[in-house]
Amino acid sequence: MGLSSIVRFLLPRDDKFLNYFEKASDNLTKAGDLYVRLAKVNSRAELIGLRDEIKRLEHVGDELTHKIFEELNLSFITPFDREDIYELAKGIDDVLDLIDQVADLLLLYQIDKLTNDEALLLSVVNRAIVEIDQSVKLLRQMNYDSVRDHIVRVHEMENEGDRLYRLFLGKLFAEQKDAVLLLKYNSLYNEMEEAIDKCEDLMNSIESIMLKNA
Repeated sequence: MGLSSIVRFLLPRDDKFLNYFEKASDNLTKAGDLYVRLAKVNSRAELIGLRDEIKRLEHVGDELTHKIFEELNLSFITPFDREDIYELAKGIDDVLDLIDQVADLLLLYQIDKLTNDEALLLSVVNRAIVEIDQSVKLLRQMNYDSVRDHIVRVHEMENEGDRLYRLFLGKLFAEQKDAVLLLKYNSLYNEMEEAIDKCEDLMNSIESIMLKNA
């Protein structure tokens, strides 16, 4: 057991970081629910409404991330290593930023209606976020076995996302003859796939924390 772990064991527990992470995870979950709804919009006005709500949640997430970093600079005792707190906060923020970016691209590229292909990529992220949210709430227990299944499922989802991304990208280049649309959808697929990768990175951060502190 390292010195920082011994200090945390001996001194009173401070849950403020865990409270902030749970709020940030709740906020990310709300954004994930809106993200998957992007595939169901039927008009530009509806898309703008969803994008604006995602943007609001992204700002909430930025405020929570800033608060976590602020508290990190002020706190002597933390529930787990300082670098892990930083990585976890950044990981949640990265996923939320990519959700916001995909919504922005849909408006920028004037894509008002998504196909079943894009809907599947959105769904992978949303399902991964549900697993992540449950795992964040298990940080209070610091029991690796409690998150093992969530970790496995998110890794499986990342593999699913990679497979879908390659399939849909190949289909796009084989079938799309309009060069402008080809560029738009290629860019969109890249951002969607990056969101899935960031979900796996975020879960890796949670796994690392659990392994070090269980």
